[in-house]
Amino acid sequence: MIPEPVPAIRDRRRYSVPQPKHPVDLRLDGNEGPVPDRALLERLLALGPEVVRRYPSASRLEARLAERLSIPPESVLVTAGADEALDRVCRAFLAPGRSIVLPEPGFEMLERYATMAGAEVRRYPWAETEFPVTAACDAADDTTVVMAIVSPNNPTGLAIAEAEFRAVAERSGDMLLLCDFAYTDLADNDLTQVALEHPNAIVTRSLSKAFGLAGVRVGYACGNLDLIECLRAAGSPYSVAGPSLALAEEWLTLGAETVGRYLARIRDERKELAAALAGKAQRVWPSQANFVLASFDDAEAIADHFAERGIAIRRFPDKPALADCVRITCPGNPEAFERVLRAVEEA
Repeated sequence: MIPEPVPAIRDRRRYSVPQPKHPVDLRLDGNEGPVPDRALLERLLALGPEVVRRYPSASRLEARLAERLSIPPESVLVTAGADEALDRVCRAFLAPGRSIVLPEPGFEMLERYATMAGAEVRRYPWAETEFPVTAACDAADDTTVVMAIVSPNNPTGLAIAEAEFRAVAERSGDMLLLCDFAYTDLADNDLTQVALEHPNAIVTRSLSKAFGLAGVRVGYACGNLDLIECLRAAGSPYSVAGPSLALAEEWLTLGAETVGRYLARIRDERKELAAALAGKAQRVWPSQANFVLASFDDAEAIADHFAERGIAIRRFPDKPALADCVRITCPGNPEAFERVLRAVEEA
């Protein structure tokens, strides 16, 4: 006999990604960024065993990130990936009787965190290029505490324009503006500073995408000091491991050139990939992230076609609105990208 789990997870399955039917050596289903230089690991070894022995402090990394954003260090909270930042927001501000407004389609885990907090999830459709300002604001009601803006959005890659963001912010009232900007380094415009002009905004960002540190699990939240203090109280004081903090801090300096090359290449690859898919797919979304979403008559067959060539891409069989779609991560590597283009051509 075991206790009944809470209703929010009783009928849910764990997060999982469909696995390819064939062995693959090129994984383009997770949106990871560039491969860091091996010199990064050598720098970690040089730090010595104290980085493993002691409870970690994120204060130095928070100060580095704050300097990049020209804000006080106290306004930055480093978390175990941007996912933990989103989870903390939901735990700090959502509860039964409260609601959150999310884009549809959108990032699956944000919905899960909100549901675990006991909140109602309200949705606005965002499948077209322009951000639906009116629909997003109309989706809120008297119970809505959090308005989520995910830009560029996952899995479409669509991004909100500055004028659209300001229009939503103007109508947000006393709602919290949760700005999930995990892919913003890859976008044409980074709206972090625009968001931080608003005292009711929290921006979450990641070092998993443009910086290629997905395995390290480092993200952060930034915003009004009072809001960030709420997030600090909503989780563990030591949620990010010492080696992860050290690697992230080193890579902000050591990886600048690698990240810059990667960003420039991704912007070229996503345009070329979208053009190649346009002759094959039913629809291709104009992405500002490091992936391209496209719909086909048979998404499973397309995913199998890529897997037969050793390439894993993402499909969404459990999401009716995305069941005919595949999402292909841009590899940021010339040889790997040639393999992707060949697979598209042969599809």
